[in-house]
Amino acid sequence: MVTGRGVVSLWGELKRRNVVKVAVAYAIVGWLLIEVASTVLPTFEAPRWVLQTVTFVFILGFPIALILAWAFELTPEGLKKEKDVDRSESTTHITGRKLDFTIIAVLVLALVYFGFDKFVLDPSRDAELVQATTEAVAEQATKTDSTGTADKSIAVLAFADLSPDGDQEYFSDGVSEEILNGLAQIPDLHVTSRSSAFSFKGKGVDIPTVARQLGVANVLEGSVRKSGKHIRITAQLIDARNGFHLWSETYDRELEDIFAVQDEISTAIVLALKGHLGLKVEAAPRVISAANTEAHEAYLRGRHLVNQSTSFGRQEAIREFEKAISLDPDYVLAHAELALAVITRSGSESEAVVKAAPHVERAMALDPTLAEAHAAAGFLAWRQSKGEDALTHFRHAIQINPNYVIVYLWMGNLLNFDLGRYDEAFQMRATAFRLDPLSIPTIVFYVQALIERNRLEEADRELEKFASIYPHIYAYRRGSRTSRGGNMANAVLGSLEALRLNPGYARPRIGLTFHLAAVGLENEVLALSEFLEPDPLSLLGNPGVAVTVAEARVAESPNSLRARHHLGLALAGAGDYARARPILEEMWRRSGGRIAKRSDLFHTATAAALIAIRRDAGEETGVGELVAAIRDNVRRYKKAGIVGDGRSFGVDYEEGLAAYLSGDHERGLALLDKGTQGGVFIRPSEAYLKSLYDDPGFAPILARQKARQVRERNKILDIVCTDNPYEAVWQPAEGTCEQFAATGGN
Repeated sequence: MVTGRGVVSLWGELKRRNVVKVAVAYAIVGWLLIEVASTVLPTFEAPRWVLQTVTFVFILGFPIALILAWAFELTPEGLKKEKDVDRSESTTHITGRKLDFTIIAVLVLALVYFGFDKFVLDPSRDAELVQATTEAVAEQATKTDSTGTADKSIAVLAFADLSPDGDQEYFSDGVSEEILNGLAQIPDLHVTSRSSAFSFKGKGVDIPTVARQLGVANVLEGSVRKSGKHIRITAQLIDARNGFHLWSETYDRELEDIFAVQDEISTAIVLALKGHLGLKVEAAPRVISAANTEAHEAYLRGRHLVNQSTSFGRQEAIREFEKAISLDPDYVLAHAELALAVITRSGSESEAVVKAAPHVERAMALDPTLAEAHAAAGFLAWRQSKGEDALTHFRHAIQINPNYVIVYLWMGNLLNFDLGRYDEAFQMRATAFRLDPLSIPTIVFYVQALIERNRLEEADRELEKFASIYPHIYAYRRGSRTSRGGNMANAVLGSLEALRLNPGYARPRIGLTFHLAAVGLENEVLALSEFLEPDPLSLLGNPGVAVTVAEARVAESPNSLRARHHLGLALAGAGDYARARPILEEMWRRSGGRIAKRSDLFHTATAAALIAIRRDAGEETGVGELVAAIRDNVRRYKKAGIVGDGRSFGVDYEEGLAAYLSGDHERGLALLDKGTQGGVFIRPSEAYLKSLYDDPGFAPILARQKARQVRERNKILDIVCTDNPYEAVWQPAEGTCEQFAATGGN
């Protein structure tokens, strides 16, 4: 048994023999060298195993170094066994001093390297990646003819299903999509995304019209006939500007040769385009194959279901991807797509992350050069609130596949909502829109970015493009667009019109919870309980119910930072600072001291709440950094040309709030007034804004906001309380119209 005295004696001997100092010096030197290696090795395109080997060698050497330090002593005569050195002649104290100097020197080097990497290399690496992406996009965009068509461009249309029973659409779509994905990897070739290219399926639109609407010079069309184990694939490449057939071929094969056929088609297209357009392509893009055709068919069915963009379709897709993996455990595409399907489906966020993570890891291990693997890894990191890690993976994905539209869209949302890098976000959204001009998500996010920059004519022009194609989405987005400036009745009526046109369209019901709250129709908001979040309840001035809803969301997803953030903000709004503070302080730490527009971690309202909490605790010194963060966010807004959306946020409002909370009340109130006149709605009953509410100078601002609220509410009730055109999908709450009639809207 080792006694306390024995432990002290052992520790003293470890220190005398410099074992402790050797351990510290080894750890610091090892860490520094590994960090340098991780920075330098990618420059020489070294394989990942090189860094892994370096790390393993350092770890393996650690116990060896400690054993040597214990057993040997460095003397003026050289290295000797410790037991052979006379204690009176021991030089361990001299060696110890040298180790002290070594540790200090290495620590200084480590600090210098850390600072250089953090403030010089990191920003320059990010800037280079963004610049490279932007320049590539700009260069490709400028290579157009007089009609606005990119010369080196192609659209791969959905191949027709000519199978005897007409039940192989998933297979014919999959064949054309995989050819599209292969071509998308060619850096100099602009490839229209699947969603835009496939939107013409079954509509009988002629090739010149398709090419004109998609802005491409070349079109690939074809057909697939699958009967039993036999397939026939016909494909033809057309120069849409003159109708000239650049290449055509028919392939009769057995099903097990499907990957070889896709490779043949991709190679033939590349060769045809290489000669026709002068593409510089060393080799044809590869097609990722499965070990057997059953696994591949399950994968294609999964992709087909994902593209239906429904909750049911996504759930069924998960089953198909799982089946593909059970048939071929090393099918990397199935692992990547399963992870994405799991993460993006509705339900428990924490459960989704846990289920998706092993498939992301497996996909990255099987093929770290696969764009889909990086896309899945990026989305997983995003869901875990690891924004920079997500951005790194997304950038790798678009370097591998420069036409990966959905990743550009994800990057735009991550940069915009979470990281507050608004300039870069706009570039990503513009790129996604150029690559996928008929896709609803790309149009919606691009149009929203235009609205926030007050480029309203451009926004209207883009919205009109899908008015006849998707009238329900147009109605919702048009209502949102024209609600700018506080005209919230337009947002409500646009949402109701969207529901009338398509009762199954869920997005307007979510939007209605906010829009109805902003005009004060509380009972109508509460009737939409299935879609209710804490924010609309705060707009209604009902912080207690907001807390109840937020607590329910945390119970559903206890590991969700978004849910916890909403709970912290709701508690602050209700004045429960003791419970709110630990949550909001954690969000502040996780945010890295940076505010973003609609971050799941920290935004302007969160900063205002934490300012009130710190002041309530007598910690005025902690207020300055929060005010500075709001001002920094405003600076980034202005740099990106953003003025606000005229409803939920605005530069004048946020700049005014920062001024008021810093003590400049006169300037703050003037800017807040300007912001509310521009349409921003100030929450009326948040405990953390009590000092603002109590200011006599705020009273006229609040009065004008209430008057506008009544005006907009009356516009809605004038329509729905007389001859309600939306009666089949929505009705006012019981008693609302009676009260409206009795009071005359006052």
